Amino acid sequence: MIHNLTLVHLLLVGAAGSCIYLSLREVRRRYISIWRLFAPAFFALFVGIVLSLLQFAERQPPWLFGASLAGGFVVGAVRGMTIGIQHDMYRPQVNLTHAAKLLLLWVAIVVGATVAVECLGAFFALPDLEIFRLGAALVAMLCGGAMLGRSLLLTIRLHRADRGSA
Repeated sequence: MIHNLTLVHLLLVGAAGSCIYLSLREVRRRYISIWRLFAPAFFALFVGIVLSLLQFAERQPPWLFGASLAGGFVVGAVRGMTIGIQHDMYRPQVNLTHAAKLLLLWVAIVVGATVAVECLGAFFALPDLEIFRLGAALVAMLCGGAMLGRSLLLTIRLHRADRGSA
């Protein structure tokens, strides 16, 4: 333990880095497999859950994090419904604009920023930084829920498009 930084913080940094890396890979591809849709979302959700658990230890109310997760899921589901899907000869493909691709990448970067805020707050351990750590946990849950909602709705729509063409 170095200035209140633990292995949990190292796991959070690894998960946030994985979320950013996999989101960047998804942005560059034309065809997206199902696991590529869900992988960044699971890493973002892992970050949100771990940050929330750290806040539960500080006696924060759990309903805040549940509401943040639900709000993010709704936003992600609406986004997943509005993304265009085209079907070529082999399989359906997601038709994302450049701005939509950048939005996914920015959400992953925000997840990384929440981990940075948590690590800095734990390193300096000032009582004034506790509100920022709480905000980071809420934002991480919101981003994780949004990425999961987007992935789930896109998976459902891709599955329906694939079955409709057969």
